[in-house]
Amino acid sequence: MKRDDLLKRVTDSISKVTAGGGKVAEYYEIASAELTRIEDKGNVALLLDNLQRISDADEGQAFITTSNYGPYVQEFWPIVTAWYPEFPLKDLICVQTMDRPLAYLFFSRLLVGTNKADSIAGEVVETATGKRVLRGRYPTGEIFGEALVTADFIFDDGTDQSIAVLAYYPLVVTGDNIEKYLLTVDSTLPALDGVLSVLNVTGDLINFKKGAGTDILATIDMKTGQLVINEGISGPVAAGSITSVSVNYVWNIESAVETTIPSITEDVEKISMEAIPRALGIKWSIFSEYVKKKQFGQDIRVDTTKRVLEIIFQYQCRYILDQMYDYAGGFVDGSAGEVIDISLVPTTAVTIETRVQEVLLQLNAVGNAIEMNVGRMAGNRIVAGMALKSWLESLPNTYFKPVTADQGYNSPRKIGTIGRYEVYYDPQRASDEGFMTYRGTEWYDATYYVGEFMPIVPTDAIALGVTVRSSMVSMEAYKYHKKGGVTKLSFVTA
Repeated sequence: MKRDDLLKRVTDSISKVTAGGGKVAEYYEIASAELTRIEDKGNVALLLDNLQRISDADEGQAFITTSNYGPYVQEFWPIVTAWYPEFPLKDLICVQTMDRPLAYLFFSRLLVGTNKADSIAGEVVETATGKRVLRGRYPTGEIFGEALVTADFIFDDGTDQSIAVLAYYPLVVTGDNIEKYLLTVDSTLPALDGVLSVLNVTGDLINFKKGAGTDILATIDMKTGQLVINEGISGPVAAGSITSVSVNYVWNIESAVETTIPSITEDVEKISMEAIPRALGIKWSIFSEYVKKKQFGQDIRVDTTKRVLEIIFQYQCRYILDQMYDYAGGFVDGSAGEVIDISLVPTTAVTIETRVQEVLLQLNAVGNAIEMNVGRMAGNRIVAGMALKSWLESLPNTYFKPVTADQGYNSPRKIGTIGRYEVYYDPQRASDEGFMTYRGTEWYDATYYVGEFMPIVPTDAIALGVTVRSSMVSMEAYKYHKKGGVTKLSFVTA
């Protein structure tokens, strides 16, 4: 999605939830008050838009009571909507809102459309999820070294010739184009072995010589592209005497039609994401709530909501990080899913700067391999256990730039940057374990996607009594799309 289209969607969503007033407009003002990025404000608006159909409807108002012990949607919702746009791992993965329980991700792929030169119809040329490759001749009119192998030649010992046909024709020999015609021949015959250049042009034939000689050793027919080697040499050219020929030439691009040049077609890949509901039960005592409110001025409803959010955060992070590690398909020079050793031990007694450069050199080899595996960008995110965390925190701030850690509970979180890498600490990962992935500025520049639909609202109506019961429901979708963009790492400390 283009940025202009994205901003329009954001502003439209904000206008929709604020224009009509009502409870949802109030929630938006509270939830977005401390947000600075327009994208985050848009996320809040999109989430609230899903609730608006319920909360502002007559049926919804009848259900959402405002008594002291009602379902408390009014108190819960601003906390929830303000929290989700700040999902702590959104700089590692893609977190999106969903308008419906089922959403689709669309990725455009460019494919080769014809079998020409080295290209095969259906090969991927460029895509957000795969390599950028065009194994073929670029349709500019100028060919740099078309390779003709022995299998392409027709050998005829009786006529002392070996014949092959160029991929593109008719040819252009006007002006200085003639200087671009070269034959590089690999042959067991000394007279042919080496570089052949143009001698002259007679009729439709371009004649080739070797060095300063005047013998015609090869010809190319400008109209048909037929290449004939061995004219002017005594003795037959036997099969096997020519290993390969590379031809530089210029062809007439104005004559290009679908059958003579590689064509490119677009293919759209559609991948579904389905939001799965998950509920966490909540139970608290009315007497307990009264005491806490009276003594500490703290509402148990808000306090419990925050603790539930922390539980859900732990659940989501654990599920996502474990899945990314367990099913990583990235590789450097081996098979998918291989583990790459990163040595944190210096090879000799060296300076700190040299140690850091040694580690970055190893990490960059993995990061550049990720770029080749997925065709998007080099790896720039690392999730690791205690070994890397301890090593990084032993470095001066000039090399490792730490960030202030969240207090209160031990959880997966960003701990700082080194080189081009943002580093995340995962306390549940083994000390020497980790993985590398990437994250860019666009929504599709990630290997893993999370969708949120109608997240976390108290549901069941409540019965007054000694206890209050309800549940928090979240609907989420997970998609591990580019496993080749995640490579397992093992940090060696001894």
